[in-house]
Amino acid sequence: MLGKVVMILTLAVFLTGCGRQSTFVNVNLPLEDIKPSVNGVTSTGAGGNNVTNTNTNINKNTNVSAPVPTKVEIPAKLELKVAFAPQAPFGNWNELHEEACEEASMITAAKYFLSQPLTEAIMEEEIAKLDAWEKSNGYKIDLSASQTAAVLEAYFKVQAEVSDDVSVDRIKYELSRGNLIIVPAAGRELDNPYFRSPGPIYHMLVIRGYNSSEFIVNEVGTKRGDGFKYKYQTLISAVHDWDPAWSHYEVIGSQMSAQPKRMVIVSK
Repeated sequence: MLGKVVMILTLAVFLTGCGRQSTFVNVNLPLEDIKPSVNGVTSTGAGGNNVTNTNTNINKNTNVSAPVPTKVEIPAKLELKVAFAPQAPFGNWNELHEEACEEASMITAAKYFLSQPLTEAIMEEEIAKLDAWEKSNGYKIDLSASQTAAVLEAYFKVQAEVSDDVSVDRIKYELSRGNLIIVPAAGRELDNPYFRSPGPIYHMLVIRGYNSSEFIVNEVGTKRGDGFKYKYQTLISAVHDWDPAWSHYEVIGSQMSAQPKRMVIVSK
């Protein structure tokens, strides 16, 4: 009899513990960043988002309290299925490919949203075509976040928005909505062991997912970049935007590290 009681209690504890394990987490966002869906509910993305009202605003005209949603429930982990190819698909690190991280990042995101295939051969061809188009339209070697967004919309016809809210919560929220994130970075701050030493002064990559402590990225700067993982703080700390007024050949690492943080949110 005692054995049965112990077994029942053990089973009850086990089931209670399982019930408490959540596949969702909360992120905190400013109200204006929470996007409504067509049904008037916060966007559904991967697995759905639920909004929790945690603050209250007072309407001065009516003295009625109006709830302000600040917490959004998103999946605890997520990885979008984004095809990978590096910026030097066949290991040819000439000047074109050495500076093609922006192009490779844009091609990666655009192919995903346009539901088009991406292979090493396609990446090679697309980089050459995009580079020629950029030159004919007055773009320099390096592209800032805003220039990247402009090229995505003009050349690829996908939506792109620049945000100054470069935070773990905002990135995870956008990914949960099915968006991709392109970040400009001070490349040497990423401390990627697969970069050719000492690493690029300026770099760009695509964030496609996250787990409990890391962002999952398409790190176009290395052939080992498919699903590469950066710790949250490592990646956030390295994000710095390019100044379009700069000359590519005169910028040093300390200048990049002083630049503001921006990211490009890409959607269909």
